[in-house]
Amino acid sequence: MSKYRIGAHPYIFVQYGFDFEKQFDEIFDTIADAGYQTIELHQPMLYVDDWKNRIDKTLKRTGLAVVGGSTGYAMGDISQYNKIISEMDDYSNRLSAFGNLLCGTSCGGKRYTDRTKEENDQVIKVWRELGQMFRSKGVTLTYHTHGEPIADIKHIIDNVPSDLLGLGPDLDWLRVGGVDPVTFIKENAKRLVMLHIRDYHLGGARTDALGEGDADYRNLGKVLDEVGFKGEFVVELAIPGANPTRPVKELLKISRDHLKETIGW
Repeated sequence: MSKYRIGAHPYIFVQYGFDFEKQFDEIFDTIADAGYQTIELHQPMLYVDDWKNRIDKTLKRTGLAVVGGSTGYAMGDISQYNKIISEMDDYSNRLSAFGNLLCGTSCGGKRYTDRTKEENDQVIKVWRELGQMFRSKGVTLTYHTHGEPIADIKHIIDNVPSDLLGLGPDLDWLRVGGVDPVTFIKENAKRLVMLHIRDYHLGGARTDALGEGDADYRNLGKVLDEVGFKGEFVVELAIPGANPTRPVKELLKISRDHLKETIGW
């Protein structure tokens, strides 16, 4: 039996031009048929017509479980404060309709070294307020890294308490930001609640599927065993370029099979 529930994030369907309103069921079916146990909802999926009923029905029909949703904002943009709070209030309400889920959230906009002190203070203010908001509704806010350097990441980790903000790093985006994924996992193991993975060529671009690059999943499995990781594990494929050449289901299944072959999940 797998140590972890293996999930998929539907972002890749955006690259294939899927319409989340019209192809809603097809997305769930494709992920389930490729062998995944869970799904992390792309934000638009919580805003289709009759969203709650449609999600409930597809989860029951496919056997998938939902682990949470994803979103992102430029937390340091003071002019966007009211918009961020209002939209996240609504988003947290929608996620809470499914129980104690995770909300993977990235912090975009200017980098730490390019922001003013007031903007850096704003980043922490917004994260803290959102953490309290989500916690009050039974949803866990999670920091999803998205290519920022370690200074940006440490600014958030060091100034937002762990009871308000879990960590859900994307291991490939850590690499892009110059942060070693294995070191990050070991140093922040107690705070990890989710991991996002994909594959890539060392010093180069991402690959279409897991197993087609240099990411060492056998070693990753050993590291997660060492630190006692018990969070959610999500494959988020993001193909390079704008013209997919293979069916999305094929890429998802190749990736799922690679995890089984390398780590036994």
